[in-house]
Amino acid sequence: MAFFAKRLSQRTPTALLTSRISCRHLSADSTSKPCIGIRREESSVWERRAPLAPHHVRSLTNQGFRVLIQPSTRRAYSMFEYVDAGAELCENLSVADVILGVKAMPLECLEMLSNKTVAFFSHTIKAQETNMPLLDACLEKNVRILDYEKILADSGQRIVAFGQYAGTAGMINILHGLGLRLLALGYHTPLMHVGGAHNYSSTSAAKATIASVGREVQYGLMPKNLPPLVFVFTGNGNVSKGAQEVFNQLPVQWIQPSELETVATSGDKRRFYGCVVDRFDHLYRTEGGGYNDEEFFQFPERYSSNFFQKVAPYMSVLMNGIYWTPAHARLVTKEHIYSLLQKRGNQLGPNRLLAIGDISCDLGGSIEFITKSTTLDNMFEIYDAEADCSTTKFSSDGVLYMSIDNLPA
Repeated sequence: MAFFAKRLSQRTPTALLTSRISCRHLSADSTSKPCIGIRREESSVWERRAPLAPHHVRSLTNQGFRVLIQPSTRRAYSMFEYVDAGAELCENLSVADVILGVKAMPLECLEMLSNKTVAFFSHTIKAQETNMPLLDACLEKNVRILDYEKILADSGQRIVAFGQYAGTAGMINILHGLGLRLLALGYHTPLMHVGGAHNYSSTSAAKATIASVGREVQYGLMPKNLPPLVFVFTGNGNVSKGAQEVFNQLPVQWIQPSELETVATSGDKRRFYGCVVDRFDHLYRTEGGGYNDEEFFQFPERYSSNFFQKVAPYMSVLMNGIYWTPAHARLVTKEHIYSLLQKRGNQLGPNRLLAIGDISCDLGGSIEFITKSTTLDNMFEIYDAEADCSTTKFSSDGVLYMSIDNLPA
């Protein structure tokens, strides 16, 4: 997916890109064309995204930019689409003034990029320990990073981030994982018919399968001794809306947070329940007072969360798509998970937490125990709160989680 470009194009196509990557970042030689390079993504065999789509390349070349692109037969777009749009295939991007990617560059690639400008998700702005060597290398080589997380609108909101398609793919995947997890616990359900998102040729194909599963749920084919399934969606942004759109293919009744306890114990098993939990539903001023959106964005450290008390005991599945920084209160801590699972053991009950889809992928963040990403090779792990470790064995004690960091945008 053209991750970067599609998010930018929702505002002002390539005009925003050319304004961010202005002449002060490019070649000072007015006789040569300013040059942009597009990296080949190599962080994972499943990484098929690109920072620009062919039609964005065409717009740039029409404006007088030279665009170089590393050859790749793995991208969602073919090399020939880029060439037709005016790009040049080039393995060595060192002549480019600005080099765009999606994921962070390998350290060895920085050796030839002294004094250059690069743009990608560096995952360094929260002082993530695993990426400090990358930041050190950029400082040593005088490499300027344009970090997508810090490209902000005038309102302070991020422009480049996971969006609706990430929510769509994440929801499909968690339904797939939930079917596998329930089977491992001894429950065959219609959810077994849902595959991973990458196995479908289109979103509409996935939705058709999930709608078919929904009809089986309506016919009463969920196990009689399985409690009502309650899905909680954090926030109401693009990620959450994408997940909700897929969820709505099932027989769904949307409820308010105040109804969670009642539904978890006496809900209809021929439908699933959905609940959107927004900031004002669980955040409160630590020193007293109600929630204030403007103050929260400016001083998030002033707020605490009662998500564990008000929401967590009643949810079967948590779909998390909120942005988190160390100044924000966590939704779920390790102590919370331990407490929830200790109360129930490995038996399903009305308050059983089965799965967490952490689309935001803020490792060690709003969901504290999720400290590593899962992959399309191994989409799910089971977290054992008592042992504080994870396993890929679906029948193990604990809660299933998914945290894939290269979902489409």
